[in-house]
Amino acid sequence: FHRNSEGRVDRFVLLQPTGEVQVHDADTGHLLRSVDTLPGDRSAYQRVHVVDELLLLVPPGSTRLVSFGLAELEPLWTAEVTLVSHVLGCGGLLCAVPQTGGVQVLDPATGGVRWSELGQDNLADVRQGRLLMVRPGWGYTMRDAATGQVRIELGTWSLLPVGRPDDPLVGVRRTDGGRMVVAELDLVAGRSRIVDVLPGIAGSCQASLPVLLCERLDGTTALWRLTR
Repeated sequence: FHRNSEGRVDRFVLLQPTGEVQVHDADTGHLLRSVDTLPGDRSAYQRVHVVDELLLLVPPGSTRLVSFGLAELEPLWTAEVTLVSHVLGCGGLLCAVPQTGGVQVLDPATGGVRWSELGQDNLADVRQGRLLMVRPGWGYTMRDAATGQVRIELGTWSLLPVGRPDDPLVGVRRTDGGRMVVAELDLVAGRSRIVDVLPGIAGSCQASLPVLLCERLDGTTALWRLTR
């Protein structure tokens, strides 16, 4: 799906098993344009991602990332990015996440690699040019999307599902006494801020600060309005 400058979905993309990529008008469903990405009539597993005005195709084998302009479906560049899981926008750049973990940050105009971090660090979230990276057992760090520089260590947390993509990030962790510490992870300010410490929480929490929904140890579900 593609959203215009007003945030409304105006186009959607279909990837046919034959390799044909189609762009449709979201209001009418009419076919606007198409391109054949696989020569001949054959089926092969491909994936497609839409980031801003780019259509990014992961062809068979997942060893490359192929870029097309979404407006006319003209080919722009091909980058050697191995085993791509998914691609998303990150601070005006492209974050290609490999299936094996880590991240490769690409220039959307050329496909050139700005920097990469391959290995155990995984991309957890992106906010305003800041990347939230997590290494199992080590906790979260905040990196600058343009350079990859580590800005701050945010500590060890379990990240909660949030209601909307722009909701504040919320992390929780257990204390020795069994209470649950709730913190807002602010990537823009580069800090974690404790907003409450709650007793008797079993888990299964969701957050949309200042509201938190969790299951209690007694099996009931409770809703809190936290102090921010």
